[in-house]
Amino acid sequence: MKVTYTLLDWEKALLAEVTQRLYAISSAKWIDLSDHIVLVPTVQAGRRLRDELAIYAGKLGGGLLPPRIMTPDTLIVNELERLDVANEACVTSAWIAVLEQINHTHFEALFPVKPALTLTWKIGMARQMMQLCHTLGEDGLSLKATSELANAAGIEAERWRELARLEGLYFHHLKRAQLIDPNYARLSIAESYEAPDTIKSIILAATPDPQPLALRAIQSAATKTQIEIWIYGPKEGDLFDDWGRPLTSKWSDRSLDFENWNCQMQSLFDPQEVGTQLATSIKESKPESVLIGLADPSLNSVVSDELRAKNIPFFDPNGKPLHLGGIGRIADLLCELTKESSIATVRTILQHPDIMRWLNADTEQQKEILSTIDRLFNKHLTADLDTLRHFNTNEILGGALDRLSDVLTKLRSTKTSFADTIAETLQVIYASSEIHPESPYYNHFKECAITVRHLLQQTRIAENLFLKLPPQLVRSTFQHSLRQTAVYSDRPSNAHDLLGWLELLWNDAPQLILAGINETIVPESISGDAFLPESLRIKLGLRTNEQRFARDAYLIEALCYRRREKGRVQILVPQMTIDGSPLKPSRLLFLGHSNTLLARTKKLFSPTKKNTGKIIHTLPWKLKPPPSLQSPDSLSVSALNSYLQCPFRFFLKYVLKMQPIDVDTRELSDASFGNLFHDVVELLSEQTLDQQTTVNELKTSLHKHAKNLIIKRYGKKLTFALRLQQEVLLNRLSAFCQRQVEDIQINGRIDSIDTEVDFDGFEIEGYPVNGRIDRVDCRGDQIELIDYKTSDSPKDPKKAHLVKLSQKAPPQHLPKEAFFEYNGKTYRWVNLQLPLYALATQSTNKGSSKVAYFNLGKTLEKSSIQRWEELDELHLDSAHACAAAVIKKIQAGQFWPPNEAVLEAHDDFAGFFPDGIDKSVDSNAFKNYQFA
Repeated sequence: MKVTYTLLDWEKALLAEVTQRLYAISSAKWIDLSDHIVLVPTVQAGRRLRDELAIYAGKLGGGLLPPRIMTPDTLIVNELERLDVANEACVTSAWIAVLEQINHTHFEALFPVKPALTLTWKIGMARQMMQLCHTLGEDGLSLKATSELANAAGIEAERWRELARLEGLYFHHLKRAQLIDPNYARLSIAESYEAPDTIKSIILAATPDPQPLALRAIQSAATKTQIEIWIYGPKEGDLFDDWGRPLTSKWSDRSLDFENWNCQMQSLFDPQEVGTQLATSIKESKPESVLIGLADPSLNSVVSDELRAKNIPFFDPNGKPLHLGGIGRIADLLCELTKESSIATVRTILQHPDIMRWLNADTEQQKEILSTIDRLFNKHLTADLDTLRHFNTNEILGGALDRLSDVLTKLRSTKTSFADTIAETLQVIYASSEIHPESPYYNHFKECAITVRHLLQQTRIAENLFLKLPPQLVRSTFQHSLRQTAVYSDRPSNAHDLLGWLELLWNDAPQLILAGINETIVPESISGDAFLPESLRIKLGLRTNEQRFARDAYLIEALCYRRREKGRVQILVPQMTIDGSPLKPSRLLFLGHSNTLLARTKKLFSPTKKNTGKIIHTLPWKLKPPPSLQSPDSLSVSALNSYLQCPFRFFLKYVLKMQPIDVDTRELSDASFGNLFHDVVELLSEQTLDQQTTVNELKTSLHKHAKNLIIKRYGKKLTFALRLQQEVLLNRLSAFCQRQVEDIQINGRIDSIDTEVDFDGFEIEGYPVNGRIDRVDCRGDQIELIDYKTSDSPKDPKKAHLVKLSQKAPPQHLPKEAFFEYNGKTYRWVNLQLPLYALATQSTNKGSSKVAYFNLGKTLEKSSIQRWEELDELHLDSAHACAAAVIKKIQAGQFWPPNEAVLEAHDDFAGFFPDGIDKSVDSNAFKNYQFA
């Protein structure tokens, strides 16, 4: 049979042109095209062609039996069903079996450095091999065939021979399982493909980049079936090859006359700006009048969020990832739980409404469960499910954790297949769930459930055929498939389609918005391939970057040229990715006449500014505190220091009692580490230390106590970060022992030590002030108050409490008593801790006490006892006056203005006020707050 070529009218809309030519096949009123196959580039193109044929039939008042419309690859896929083709799970399993079997020293060209033969490496390498085979398979090549070609070309011949040997072992494992490699099966089908006897012709319509293997199938079918190639392009000749693909030599430097095609280019800062601009452009437009093209797939989520926020209906034909919603999400979380039952996974599972329904927990119980987890984590750094269960005493949380533990035990059991256990667990979780068929979520839930069941069936087959598979591999394979699979919701009426680059040719809307025309995306380019560099691709006849460039040059001209008179094109080019990485405009945008280059360059590289999004953060009202709160009954020394730092943040922390809880950290905070150190050295309480005390004796005692305390507080199963911190703690305890013994040798015996000494009954201006002194030492009649400091760098007590005034204005909220004249210099109190400790213990100690910091830094050299030798009555009187003034301000309800000098890194409340406190808060409410 012969192959015929038809040049479609470049001046007409493609969809209408193809529709009319199909109808021209028959002149009857009732047209039967069911004996023709029409191949189009994408599934969406096929959907649009079916719709257009039906609409055209309605206009003619006749009937139509449509042709079989499909993508070229579907010719092969449809034939795979009759063969025992290995699914993805089986292919992965077979490659893993090969990698576990081989002696890597026999593959030195492929593995010049011996790999770490971990399961993670094997899975990663297996997927690399699968991707390589798939890429070659698209062109009908195997590793063996590629090896022969590489050897002839003199390109890494030995490496490819070793790859071919691996392929042979892989085929052997599949053969033992009575399975056929999918790439081999596709090649076999393509080489012997014959169209069904009822088919008169196969029409390859306006498909500028068909897969080579599909073309081989069409070529095979041409022996018995008429083949028609319909090319959509300019009338000038020699622009396309025999399959309608743009010729590299003709399109690589073809001038693109955007200025005369009614195209407007706009450079924007980032994807967020693209989404905003796009939403603004289509807000009043009907879907049939505007075409949205997102060349960069990473734009889809950003644009979707923007359209959703502006209530503009849209449809993303790429679907939604299966593992991010509904039953797919639960299946993915169960895999994560099996892999690593971390607290993050446990918390995420217990946040899911379907899990709460399974646990019969209402909203209040869910709040109690999650808040209890956070409290346990804050106190014990509970790393995983077992540690949570160990420390938990809450009955409601205990019941939930017990049920999760039962699930985990089953999932990790090797007695039953992983796929069966996952399926059984999902059935149990959803046994009590009822979704009515008329619910808007019914179809989506049903599709997700069917898809998950299909993936589990594939996993079960692999488990049954490859019995020696490690359980971790089975889980990883299933989870990988889960995360690579999308589900497709029903298309809403009057929705704007978010189409990819290759989808656009078959949509004839007069207005086109093209976004993401950036280098490496359009034209698509591949660089740094570990196995297939560009030079080898050319030798093998694979698609090259030059061919992709020609294809994309053709596509952008086709899209713009036909809208030059009755339409318009907006080209939106972001300069940054969503994470701030720079982007360059596509080379295609500079293919023009020389007199246009300068103007295009200025436009595409024009400076842009990020929309700060302050409108998004702006609140419709100013935040106010609840009225008539209770004034604090007493104040701690830390609270007074907090007011000195910032009165507004003091109000949040000590009046509203807002406390941050970090539920993501995997290590002790600075405060928790310090508290742990305090609790360890509390062992010295009521002890006497003298010149007979040795460093080793003291260190042995404290190290043992520290290890026991850590196990009691955080369990035996410590995270890696906690193990490191335990070593840091032991090192600082060693430094503590060394410096303590040295001090005894110099300053003499300590008759008694008192630790964690609380003081109360101390009042300033009749207001109770309380605190806790880390340590009180008694040396004869002399009392010394010591505060431990476990920060990395040592602190001088004087500098930690007083700072010299500088040219920079001090915070506005400070009372005049916060300033201290001493020896002709002016200081400002930033910390009242040690002076107030001394004042609070004056009556007990019958006189003034010495004060000191016991610094325990990173190293022994940074560890020492630093005494505040010059602390005298003037200091104490000034500190007392400052504290009294602060108390009066608190009693008067003066919590404004906030200190703007507080660094965000040290601000527990920064996240509440992204635009600043003054723009979010009613300042008048905090200037004279009225307590109850």
